[in-house]
Amino acid sequence: MLSMRVERTSLTLRERAADVIRQAIIDHRLPPGTHLKERELCEMLGVSRTSVREALRHLETEQLITTVPHRGPVVVSLSVEDAQQLYQVRAVLEGLVGEQFALKASDSQIAELKRLAVGMAASVRRDQPDATLAIIADFYAVLFEGAGNRVCAQFLQSLNTRISILRRLSLSSKGRPKAMLKEVEEIIAAAAARDPKAMKQACIRHVEGACQAVVTQLVPRSAPARERKRSLVDQNG
Repeated sequence: MLSMRVERTSLTLRERAADVIRQAIIDHRLPPGTHLKERELCEMLGVSRTSVREALRHLETEQLITTVPHRGPVVVSLSVEDAQQLYQVRAVLEGLVGEQFALKASDSQIAELKRLAVGMAASVRRDQPDATLAIIADFYAVLFEGAGNRVCAQFLQSLNTRISILRRLSLSSKGRPKAMLKEVEEIIAAAAARDPKAMKQACIRHVEGACQAVVTQLVPRSAPARERKRSLVDQNG
């Protein structure tokens, strides 16, 4: 298992602890339903209980953790309905981002999207999901920057962690990586043509495709939640 030890940096220990726990949730090293025990987290992260408590409170504001009465903090389990609602909001916002990118982006930003798409295709061929997810994150960063709408970007960033969890599920769906690459090609073609309407529709189609892939992955997981809840000790023992 990858180390979860927190390094001392210019960030506060609370921020670093939150970053490490967040990434473990995204990577499913702490899957939905996991009971997060403060003592175990302190030992794994190498930080104080105060830092862990502050980190957990922060992650609860991001809706990655929920506090269950008489049990404590637990990694949230996203339902099919949760996923559909997240993607509905994402489709609206990303459609707007795409539309504005086509109108405002520089030629160099469009070229950067093309470069990233090449890298994305290569990582998909090599079956490297972590590399693919990192490139997707860079792809969106360029889209947000080129669109120049900070408010829209902030709203999407507030959804980003939960979407990152779902994005990993999406990529694991049969046929999804290939379909995703086709959708990315359509986005880039619309951007290169400076066609805001086509760009908006391409971005929305991409989100809809991702949503469909995620739903097919979540439905088999809809067994009783208590069957899936495991403590950190269970995870690592």
